[in-house]
Amino acid sequence: MRLFIGFDVGGTHIKHGVIDEDGNELTTDQFDTPDDEDTFKQQWREVVEAYQQEHEIAAIGVSIPGHINTHTGDAARAGALEYLDNVNLYALFSELTDLPTVVDNDASCAALGERWCGAGREYENFVCITVGTGIGGGIVVEGDLWRGAHHRAGEFGVIPVGNHGEGMHVVASAKGLMEACRRALAVSEEEMPTGEELFVRMENDLHLREAVEQWALFLARGIYSVISMFDPQVVLIGGGISEQEKIYRLLDKHLQTFEEWDALQVPILPCQLGNQAGRLGAVWLAKQKLAREKA
Repeated sequence: MRLFIGFDVGGTHIKHGVIDEDGNELTTDQFDTPDDEDTFKQQWREVVEAYQQEHEIAAIGVSIPGHINTHTGDAARAGALEYLDNVNLYALFSELTDLPTVVDNDASCAALGERWCGAGREYENFVCITVGTGIGGGIVVEGDLWRGAHHRAGEFGVIPVGNHGEGMHVVASAKGLMEACRRALAVSEEEMPTGEELFVRMENDLHLREAVEQWALFLARGIYSVISMFDPQVVLIGGGISEQEKIYRLLDKHLQTFEEWDALQVPILPCQLGNQAGRLGAVWLAKQKLAREKA
């Protein structure tokens, strides 16, 4: 059975693992995201070489934030890794390994991972919305990723959903939720409870509950917009916050008030793969690359 290396590059950590062609992860580890390109290349190469000493690797898949042209490797933006902005990632990685390598946007890879091994397995058409520091998205149409004319499809974070036109990144993200709750509690960032504690405390704290309700309304507006545009079979919500069951009740409460929701509504479900989704989606792309080359 062929083996692949999957990388999930984030602003804080770079997670990686060896994954077989059925989507089983044999080993996994991570390292802190470097602050410069030279260190990034050195640590990335060390990981690949270490895996190659233990396994026969067929190809590599890389999930990375930003505007990524998966065909050419050009990264117009690379999220928090600003030193990779306007870098051709295929040229960069070809300096470090002779293994076939595929790179794509992290939210797109997460959607593909869920399509391959997670909550999207039963659907040909769905949207994945990742709720983290910002808002990311992946759109699957007829079983494959829709990237758009400029490889920017799924940039849901810029949809204006706030009462004053603020985008989803600002007011509907997990970061936006924490900031709204901090203001409601009138505490410093250091004094903030965890996300899980907030959902418990909101039951007995009127100001906190209002803040969470308002955040859920902003997220519901974004979800409604996405559903009205793409008519998916299901919407999958990713990110750590997606594990909170109360979110789905709040979203349903707000969505029920929107015009035409009875006609437009589709299930809204949590993703299943957690932070493994990006690596799996990147490996799925690597599998597809090898299949095309063999054909």
